[in-house]
Amino acid sequence: MTAPEQEASGLTRVMDLHGFRFPLGTETLGVSRQPRERRPGTLNLKSCELQHPWSDRLVGDELAALTLRDTIAYPFQDRVLDTLCAYHGLESTNILLTAGSDNGIGLVVDALVRPVGRLLLQEPAFEAWRHYAALRRVRVTGVPGVIGTPPVADPNPLLDALRDAPGPSVAAVTNPGSPSGLLFSPSTMRRFAETARALGHLLVIDEAYGDFVHVSHAPLVAEFPNVVVVHSYSKAFALAGLRISALLGHPDLCEHIGRFRSENAVGAPGVALLERLAPQRERWREIWRDVRAIRRDFVDRILATHPEWRVLQPGANFATFWSPDPATADAARDHLAAHHVRIRSLSGVPGLGGCFRVSLADRPQMRRVARLLDSVTDRPSARRNGLTVEEGPAR
Repeated sequence: MTAPEQEASGLTRVMDLHGFRFPLGTETLGVSRQPRERRPGTLNLKSCELQHPWSDRLVGDELAALTLRDTIAYPFQDRVLDTLCAYHGLESTNILLTAGSDNGIGLVVDALVRPVGRLLLQEPAFEAWRHYAALRRVRVTGVPGVIGTPPVADPNPLLDALRDAPGPSVAAVTNPGSPSGLLFSPSTMRRFAETARALGHLLVIDEAYGDFVHVSHAPLVAEFPNVVVVHSYSKAFALAGLRISALLGHPDLCEHIGRFRSENAVGAPGVALLERLAPQRERWREIWRDVRAIRRDFVDRILATHPEWRVLQPGANFATFWSPDPATADAARDHLAAHHVRIRSLSGVPGLGGCFRVSLADRPQMRRVARLLDSVTDRPSARRNGLTVEEGPAR
């Protein structure tokens, strides 16, 4: 058992390891470690893995075609980078593979944010941004990205923060938003990039769910030297278990970040599968279209039963619902958990009060989830008090 000395302060603390005393950093005190838990018999609609029978078959077929060499030998990335050049419309020098977007965000914080010491984080955002910033003792300025009830995307706070930030900073924005599913237009993203460049800031765009809604920020990378994109193949190609993503950016930035040796964390099976899967873009587009169709059917079914709810558009391989009753989000989570289905309540996420997120599985599973949600109702007082509103994202 380990226990920190009570008198420890500053940048280190002394740990007593069964009589062996050793100084450790204090940066970990403000962050949590939550290993994934197995939940046999539970349908996971919380973590937004791509779950679709067609992607299962496609990945399964290509996985079966891998050779022993693809597993036991160190990976070479030249051929997969050539494949990704065609996928993104960039040069190989613009692409740096990482072991999942979580690792990519950590690299961005290490290589780009830490030297300037300032991160403007449009929120809500993936938890990894604040996690790695805390570990690197980087100051984070949270910037609201949504307003209203039901929530809508608002670019103005980030534009104001870019103008007000002292000296060079790194600004991070997620598009489409996670966990909201809200989307900024291409013109808005260009305005972010132009404003950041004019003021000497780097703009990092997390597009983990972009492929599901036909969004790519790679053209901004080709045009703006101050734009870096985090792209997740783990999400788009149903490779969550292999943890593979990329940072897209100016060649000099990629060269700099590459000195942190991110390629050493990317395994050979992931590289080999990505090389096989990325060229099959038309098959993936067919899968993503069907994911959107599943989402549309699921959303229509939910809103037909709960006309007072709203869904945040366009979403991705998930649907985020808003209820005028703030208690509904937790109620939906708890009701589904009692039936061995996991979703995410967003009741504690700034700007997303009353929201809960449901990732997507196949049609039979989503029909079952929709039936279960029939039993979740808002409190009558919420409707009597006039909290149900008509404005907001279209159904």
